[in-house]
Amino acid sequence: MSEAVSTRLGQGITQDSVRAVNFFNGRLLTARDLSRDQDARRLADARVGASTGSGIAWGLEVNLLDGGVNGEVQVEAGLAMSLSGQALNLATPVRLTLIQPPVSAPDTGSSARDFGPCKQLGNGSYVAGDGLFLLTLTPLDQPDGFAPVLAIDAANARCAQDLVIEAAQLRLIRLPDPSVGSGNERDVARMRNRLAYDCFGADERQLHHLQPDLAATRPASESGHGAGLLDRLLADKTLHRCDVPLALVYMLGRSVVFVDGASVRRRVASQAATQAWSAWLGERLQGLGEAQMLQFQEQCADTPAILQRPASDSLSWLPPAGLLPGATDWARFFGSRKPAEVVPLSDADATAVLQQALLTDPIALTRSTDTSRLRVYRIGGASNPNGPLLFVRDSRNGVHAEQVWLDGRRAELESSDNVQSAIDRLRRGSCLHLVIHPQMRPEEVQKRLDAHSKQARVFISFEPGVYRLNAPLQIKEAGHVEIQGHGALLQIDGDEKALLIQGCDSLVLHGLELHGGKSTSNESSLNLGGALTVLNTPSVRIQGLKARTQAHDELACNAITVRRTQVSDKDDPGEQLRVDIGHCELRIGARQGGILCVNAERAHVHDNLIRNAESKQPLRRGIVVAGRRAGDIHVERNQVLGAVEGITVATSDEGKATEPALLADRVSVSHNQVEVQLLGEHHKVNRCGVMVGNARSACLAHNEVLADGKLAHELGLQGMRLHGVYGTQLLVRDNRLIGVDVGVRFDPIKPSEGFKRPMLWLFTGNLGEQLGSDLLGMTDEVSKVVTRRDNLPD
Repeated sequence: MSEAVSTRLGQGITQDSVRAVNFFNGRLLTARDLSRDQDARRLADARVGASTGSGIAWGLEVNLLDGGVNGEVQVEAGLAMSLSGQALNLATPVRLTLIQPPVSAPDTGSSARDFGPCKQLGNGSYVAGDGLFLLTLTPLDQPDGFAPVLAIDAANARCAQDLVIEAAQLRLIRLPDPSVGSGNERDVARMRNRLAYDCFGADERQLHHLQPDLAATRPASESGHGAGLLDRLLADKTLHRCDVPLALVYMLGRSVVFVDGASVRRRVASQAATQAWSAWLGERLQGLGEAQMLQFQEQCADTPAILQRPASDSLSWLPPAGLLPGATDWARFFGSRKPAEVVPLSDADATAVLQQALLTDPIALTRSTDTSRLRVYRIGGASNPNGPLLFVRDSRNGVHAEQVWLDGRRAELESSDNVQSAIDRLRRGSCLHLVIHPQMRPEEVQKRLDAHSKQARVFISFEPGVYRLNAPLQIKEAGHVEIQGHGALLQIDGDEKALLIQGCDSLVLHGLELHGGKSTSNESSLNLGGALTVLNTPSVRIQGLKARTQAHDELACNAITVRRTQVSDKDDPGEQLRVDIGHCELRIGARQGGILCVNAERAHVHDNLIRNAESKQPLRRGIVVAGRRAGDIHVERNQVLGAVEGITVATSDEGKATEPALLADRVSVSHNQVEVQLLGEHHKVNRCGVMVGNARSACLAHNEVLADGKLAHELGLQGMRLHGVYGTQLLVRDNRLIGVDVGVRFDPIKPSEGFKRPMLWLFTGNLGEQLGSDLLGMTDEVSKVVTRRDNLPD
């Protein structure tokens, strides 16, 4: 740097300024005057060039010829700008022999001068042998032709140089010999990689990131190539400001071992306005990231064996991003820095992901303090299974959760406006998320479930796969429990229950598959367990469940059991059972049950498919909603196929011998399809398509019951059976009953005062086909209080 000079406001500062010749009429012009004017113009142009930035605009790649065995390379055509601001151009490719005898600088004649900011540089002195070199492109003023000089005396006539060509020359600068170890392929690859990152100034930049110079707020700046080997060569004048580095060349004897261009090539970019902050700011950072990636791609292309072994065997550094062939064993290559899996990436997004990653620091593979990991993407995803792999540095803390905006109102977290605050708030509310994997042992799964019991909210996610259990999984005494199954299968052999939920505040279950095993229970029918058993949990919502039960000699289990064990007239509304079971697919073993719901205040059983697991072995009961308590019961749009009893909704008071005093409030059974399948042995058990008993208000509409006519007639199968105590409203309409003996059998229990009060008991629009006897079966006394119209027997 030049020494500071003193000045005053308004005083011109002329040090190192462009000095243009002032032309005026009558001035005596000499060659020196015209040369000085040319120098001024070239200096002005150079300063404009230096302000726009140095580097290679395009081309000037250095490629080996004949594999480098004869020491020959080819420099492609291209354009570059030196640090001094001079444009250097090669219009055509140039073949160059790197091994030359010593030569002196060409004689440019007495009129050759130092045009522009660069001094004339010689070719250098080269000898054959081992070593590391830097190939550069340098400006050269080359004289050309002769022009006569005006002379008064013809005898003294002579000539001078006619033109000065602004040419370029290639220079080879010897660098200190590198350490190559044993000299095998791996050692040479590691040396090449280490030299490249010395040229990138990787160590110096990372040190600046860790310890920026905060004391010097306005440090003086001087343009350069950045930290590292190239700046050290500039400082000791080995490399000149008019040199443009093209490649590192490593030679053994007369052969070129490698040419590494990307390690020293930089695209044209302006310097940072403040050199002290060049590790943090400026256009050159993007070019440096690109150079690091290109160096990796170049070295892998020259030495493909690098990709066949762990990266740390051949390399000391990895770029922040790069590309690998699709067939690369990426897990082996990245070793402990590998991700868990490859992530699919759309080709439309690949460029943006790459560009963002290139702004981060490279990864020091041999430095214990650098624990950086990588992300790996498959470009094209599933549609391109052999597509290239893009790896990027996993900069997980590049964006903090506080920087990601969150719509708190939409998420019902009114006081949260970013992801971090939302997580903090949910965490304070004891919101826990538990992920279960198929690789876990059953004991470990249960241990984790136990650890999350008694929490206010528990979210459980089963990863897809098969979970083979030796005992039922149990979740007890938790608050809100939400289970996402993702199609995972829980399978057990020694118990009918695969999953037991007991004593929780609420349950939401979606997408799980359960296979129950053999049951050893001898409980009564309303106390039987299921593959899914939910006990004493007031709010239950089960959606998209798949379940299967095994066959037994008698009714021993269900696919789904939801039960409240104790009820009383003084129950708190918050303790009453509310059930929603929908869109489930249940395959039931011989003589077993599908869905059992006991003591529900509100129950909605809808859109389920319940069928026998074996076509010739009917299931015993499809859907049962029963117990001492039943409020609003809706059974809609279900298919029950291959059952002895299709759908049953009834209350009972097992402790009383007199007429039942317990009634369901409102019962709706509509738009269901029931296919009854009977065997000769079923003359001893209850059998019907739909049964509703004891209800204040009941509606049975748009249902279809089908049966095999002959055996159904012999066993007296009733398509619909209504038996018990009924309130003033009963509607049975638009049902289709096919192949049964009696279409609808109505046997209300007569009140002690008789059928004296007005009753709205309506049977209308019902259709019977292939019936064994009556469409509507009831006593004469009952028929007097029933309205019947538009019913059509076959």
